[in-house]
Amino acid sequence: MKLKTLCLAMLLASPGLMAANLSISTTTNSRNFPLPENEPLVVPLTKDTYILKVSDIDGDCQAPDNQKVRFSKPLSLNCGSPTELPLKIRFSGDYAFDYDATAHTLSIKRAPKKAAKTEFKRPVPRVQCETQNSDSVTISLGDTYPDNTKLRDAFTGKTVVVKSGQVSVSPSKDSGGLVLLEPADKAQKKADLNWKNANIYFVMVDRFNNADHSNDNRYGRHKDGKDDVGTFHGGDLKGVIEKLDYIKSLGTDAIWLSPIVEQMHGFVGGGESGSFPFYGYHGYWTRDFTKIDENFGTETDLKKLVKEAHKRGIKILMDAVINHSGYSSLADLQFDGIDVVTPGSDWPEKWADWTPKAGQNWHSFHSKINYQSKEWKNWWGGDWVRSGLPGYPQPGSSDITMSLAGLPDFLTESDKAVTPPKWLLNNPGTHVQARDNYRVSDYLIEWQTGWVKRFGIDGYRVDTVKHVEGEVWKRLKAEATSSLEQWRKANNQTGQPFFMMGEVWGHSAYRSPYFDDGFDALINFDMQKKMDKGAACFSQMADTYQNYANTIQTEKDFNPVSYMSSHDTELFFSRFKSMDMQKAAANALLLSPGAVQVYYGDEVARKIGPYADDFHQGTRSDMLWKLDKPREQLLKHWQTVGQFRKAHPAIGAGKHEVIPQDNAYVFSRELDNDKVVVAFVGK
Repeated sequence: MKLKTLCLAMLLASPGLMAANLSISTTTNSRNFPLPENEPLVVPLTKDTYILKVSDIDGDCQAPDNQKVRFSKPLSLNCGSPTELPLKIRFSGDYAFDYDATAHTLSIKRAPKKAAKTEFKRPVPRVQCETQNSDSVTISLGDTYPDNTKLRDAFTGKTVVVKSGQVSVSPSKDSGGLVLLEPADKAQKKADLNWKNANIYFVMVDRFNNADHSNDNRYGRHKDGKDDVGTFHGGDLKGVIEKLDYIKSLGTDAIWLSPIVEQMHGFVGGGESGSFPFYGYHGYWTRDFTKIDENFGTETDLKKLVKEAHKRGIKILMDAVINHSGYSSLADLQFDGIDVVTPGSDWPEKWADWTPKAGQNWHSFHSKINYQSKEWKNWWGGDWVRSGLPGYPQPGSSDITMSLAGLPDFLTESDKAVTPPKWLLNNPGTHVQARDNYRVSDYLIEWQTGWVKRFGIDGYRVDTVKHVEGEVWKRLKAEATSSLEQWRKANNQTGQPFFMMGEVWGHSAYRSPYFDDGFDALINFDMQKKMDKGAACFSQMADTYQNYANTIQTEKDFNPVSYMSSHDTELFFSRFKSMDMQKAAANALLLSPGAVQVYYGDEVARKIGPYADDFHQGTRSDMLWKLDKPREQLLKHWQTVGQFRKAHPAIGAGKHEVIPQDNAYVFSRELDNDKVVVAFVGK
């Protein structure tokens, strides 16, 4: 059973504090909800086991030890520290969470059967914030710059001169009260990327830009004729190439591509009720790790993308998945001759053409598959993966042995020599070859590093880190580093060391032992939770910035990669649906210490898309290319702050010093000879 985590992050709704918040997470995704005081919040939950976590409650309260969840009975909560409780849902349906802010209790009960509210507009947090009372403000710079230094504000382009340790500025009316000061007469030196200042743009290839319509539905894939919630939409590598100048304009240092390797050809049922066909458009359901999926393009396209990106000073990160493969779809079973399907008289000649009949849904194709057949040995086989199939090791309950979302779990810990299955060795266009004395992990590492050796890929974003042994990650890093050196030697090029950032689900901004397993950075799941207050008032980021910067300076190999939206959590814009909040969130994210990740469309307030009964499908909506006036202004703002960050490695990697003053939040960042001052002078 897949373990899910249900986090309820709540704050008392009193003046100056943020409204209550409910976050529901699994080992692979999460979602937040506003939690009203005057009525229960109704949330649809599926049959499963969860962990309930309640945190951020002020006051004086203490929950008893060993408290158990009983429906309709108030649960006591801790003040000042999290409350964690197991929650078992036996029946899928709507559940009501009722928080009593006076008694510090939470009640859970089954809600009446009705359509649950699925669209939320979170109230803007009520926080105390600085205010700007005049067009011109005086900012104290302490001893950051000597008198007579000319400084330039990135928003207005105007210069000011330091006098008596101060400057007088007129903030741009469109900056949200922010002033970004840099030396006006200092020529910027082009230097190697400091990854602690990296601005990484995450592109979900299928949903970004479709530049080649001829490859939109390869391998017999189909649209669903409705909302196309889980189908391929047509985005491709040519589409990314076409938008490289746009991506560069955001101050981007590296592009993280969603996996582009060949996905399972067919579909599974999407959502709890099988309401849509769900294909591997996102890239995490791999069939062949050595080929580019034809929907995404060709090796020629990838070669051109790397070349053109490098011309623009942008690095390319591929998404490395080693923990699991994709599911066994009807299309793949037929293509590979795995004899486990019993067609009926109404069965289509091409199994990929199957659609539900009356009374069926997209899960119903399973009834034609014999999951007890011994022929399953001809799929991946029991020496390769854990799976609930005959002759296969059964998934366990630990991080290493569990099966995420029922996906086949590679036996990366096995020391047994294996041979790739025949269907994979015979896959048209594959680079898979049988090797002597190769273990499962040896093949997976060879398949991943082959991309580096052939194309000069600069780094990986590594999926599901905690579900694979650290020793495997160390080997992957070493082999990737060697592969990049080989490519550079063959192409007469030089460059920075291979970069590897990992996804450890739920990891926050601290230096954990995962950094000892070859990782240069880890995705920081903590920042998104802090963005609400930071967008409501920039000075609310003060403690977070100080903490991140201090840790970066103390732990020299530590680098968090913070984000505001992602494919597995939420779109920030869907929370407030406010251009002002989206603009302010850009400030909070892009001026954060450490690296940052921008999810495609954050910069133009991309809207959530159709999602049927699987919310996270909506976070992968098509990129917006036709912009209205407010979005054009938002994009311009994002470009200004992004380019300022790119020009100054001190922002992400430098020493952070707060400069005290009245009614303003001002700090400097300094790294070697690079120095800037950021001032929030109020709304």
